[in-house]
Amino acid sequence: MSLRGTNPQPSAVRIPRIGSPSLMSAGRRPGGRLNPASASRGFPRPGVALMKANAALAVTLGLAALSPAPLPAQAPGIIEPFDNGADLYHRATRFYRYGNEINDVHEKRRALQMSVPLFRDFLNTRPQGNLAQKAAYQLGMALLLTGELQQAEQTFHGIIQRYRTGNWVALGAYRLAAQMYNRKEWAKGAPLFGVAARQATEADLRHKAVFYEARSLKYAGQNGAAIVRFEKIVEARTNPFREYARLTAGELHAAAGRHEKALEHFELLLAPNTAPQERAQALFAAGVSASKLGQHAKAESFLNQTIDAAGLDHKFKARAQLALMEMRFEEGNFSETVKVFRRGEFMGESDIQSKIYMIAGKSLASLDRHNEAIRQFFNAERLAPLTELGFEASYRRLGSFYQINGPNIPGQVDTFVEVYADRFPASPWLQKTRLMKAEILFHQGGVGRAAAAYNKVNVSALPEELRAEVYFKRGWCLADTGEFGRAAQNLSSFIRHYPDHPNIDQALAKRGYAYLQLGDRGSALKDFQRLLTLDIEPTLTAFAHQRCGRIYHDERKYKEMIASYESLLALQGNLGSQSRADANYWIGWGWYKLEEWAKAIPPLETARNLLPQRFREPAGVHLVLAAYSLLDSDKLKEAVERLLADAPRQRLPARMLIWLGLERFSKGDYEAADRFLGFASTPDEPGLTDVIVWRHLAKARIERRHFGRALESLAILLEQDQENFWKADAHLDRSHALIGTSKWDEAWEAAHEGLELDPQGTVQAGLYMALADVAMYRKDYESAAASYLKTSEMFIDDKEIKPLALFRAADALEKNGQTEQAAAIRKQLRNEFPSWTAAKTN
Repeated sequence: MSLRGTNPQPSAVRIPRIGSPSLMSAGRRPGGRLNPASASRGFPRPGVALMKANAALAVTLGLAALSPAPLPAQAPGIIEPFDNGADLYHRATRFYRYGNEINDVHEKRRALQMSVPLFRDFLNTRPQGNLAQKAAYQLGMALLLTGELQQAEQTFHGIIQRYRTGNWVALGAYRLAAQMYNRKEWAKGAPLFGVAARQATEADLRHKAVFYEARSLKYAGQNGAAIVRFEKIVEARTNPFREYARLTAGELHAAAGRHEKALEHFELLLAPNTAPQERAQALFAAGVSASKLGQHAKAESFLNQTIDAAGLDHKFKARAQLALMEMRFEEGNFSETVKVFRRGEFMGESDIQSKIYMIAGKSLASLDRHNEAIRQFFNAERLAPLTELGFEASYRRLGSFYQINGPNIPGQVDTFVEVYADRFPASPWLQKTRLMKAEILFHQGGVGRAAAAYNKVNVSALPEELRAEVYFKRGWCLADTGEFGRAAQNLSSFIRHYPDHPNIDQALAKRGYAYLQLGDRGSALKDFQRLLTLDIEPTLTAFAHQRCGRIYHDERKYKEMIASYESLLALQGNLGSQSRADANYWIGWGWYKLEEWAKAIPPLETARNLLPQRFREPAGVHLVLAAYSLLDSDKLKEAVERLLADAPRQRLPARMLIWLGLERFSKGDYEAADRFLGFASTPDEPGLTDVIVWRHLAKARIERRHFGRALESLAILLEQDQENFWKADAHLDRSHALIGTSKWDEAWEAAHEGLELDPQGTVQAGLYMALADVAMYRKDYESAAASYLKTSEMFIDDKEIKPLALFRAADALEKNGQTEQAAAIRKQLRNEFPSWTAAKTN
């Protein structure tokens, strides 16, 4: 029995529809529901015609119930009584046919529902033969068309299980499989399509059953079995799905990586008689497979033909453009990739178009054309928002912005993370963008914000080659922001995992610095010592020596400290004056602490001269103390005078000043003696100053002929408790100061006051000399001569006082008119002191 003309019309039944079975590439969503009406028109040629026809397909994949030729439509009337099963069957059939032919939906449903109990009653008579199978099938269709899907499927199952073979079994299996196909239960539907194919007596049904069996296997993921079915269709030259089957078989082979087999199928479809859409798909797929096989010339030819084909759907052109771009991109030929992109903008599927923009962007970025790449990454993300491809496009757009140092990268990174972090939490791209933000802030000098940004980077999610920079720079920023503990941890990770990294020296230096700030001098010293074993630049070497020296200073290891700073000074290259001054100061300071006073002085002087604004006072103080410790009054005088000039408010120890003043007095440096003893004296509280200071201060001032100032000191001195000898000495000095100020009478009184204390020796002689000088001023030459001669007699062996006394006695005698006596005295002077001259009295 022919299938044509026996299919009831389904238009009156409200059945959901979807699109036609796809003739696209393998792996796409299946086509749509299949229409029972298609059986009445035969099977259209695959290709455009098939795609158009499939738009009208509905639930039943194009096969309707077989029944006798339809009677003229008539409204069912009163059911007449009947005596036998045949009568019952014919009544059911009339309702069934009427329901299929009528256009009114409600009337159609009523008629089909009326047929259901009649068919059931007929089947309850247990009829045999073909009529029973046909009635069962029509019952199933009536149930199906009235929406009783579960009962309909049970009926079709019953036909298959009860009758096993025959065309009605094929039709029932096909109907049941169609229901499963539409529910996307492809694994369940495929075996039923197989039953339909094996049991069908009509070629059209057999072809369609095999075709949908193959499609069901494909959609169920059973690609091996699907290929067998599609290739079986290809072998059947009368099968109208042959071209589509070859295309799909090729696509499945290609998906499995069997591109040689795939290419064989695709090239056979490139004949002129192949339907245009299948040919276009085959041309594109052949290009892809040829590319995978390394047959680039052939691939390029096929893909270019696809792009250049006139009137071809743009979605195929876009796919070909993408494939050709991918081929060029994989070759590393980025310029050619961009050229293919510039050939045209074919508005195909959005997913294909977004991939095209993505590859274009990546190619432009590889060519350092980042401004152009940014636009294409934006287009890719725009067409695939919030998808994995959009995520990648957004990431790469940020990367190009980073390469050109674009505006507000930190803000863009924050937006990127906000949008995609929850969708792709494990992606290393999230961490890379966070790293971009941190790097920008680091190079902008915002170490605080950079440290916070680095803290948000999950280092373990980054590629190995990027982790080192994170540990290093995060540690650096943390150290610069005062988080020394965490800085040391990050730098330790860097040093431990990347000992050969070019920045290992800087990491050691920074970690050593962090340890110092934490008070861990031992760990810091190890880092600086390790740093000095490396071949590093002079500035870093200098830093290490300085820090080692500082640690040794804090540990009171002064010899090691000195060695570190001496090594610093021995470095080749231009060491800054500040560093040299600092090193010299600590070397001098160390020698001072080691009580190597002489060694301390030169480096301290160098430090003060190199950087006076910093070291004039501290170096000056230690120079004073070192010279004092050496009891070197020359050095001490120089050091004290320099220190007092550099730091006028500096208070020096009175004991040291007294020693220095007395030493300078003993050396005849009366100016220095006056200066330093004056500093040590306390005129406002004389009792706080030792008598010896007042005595020598007065004598120094007399020697400097500062008689008025000398008298001030002598007034204080004479008020102090002291032995008569020293009091007489003070009267002697006072008489000299008074003579110096031409206060002759007071001088004469002072000399007599001194003599009254019965001093001996030089003081006595001096007092007589003073009386003689006063007498000479008064022109009492006789008294003067007597005092001078008495002095000379007191110091017969003295080579200074006696000749002076003889010289002045002769002068007084001569002025007194006693020339002979004067001549005798001069003769005595020449005989006893032949080398003495009057010049020595000045």
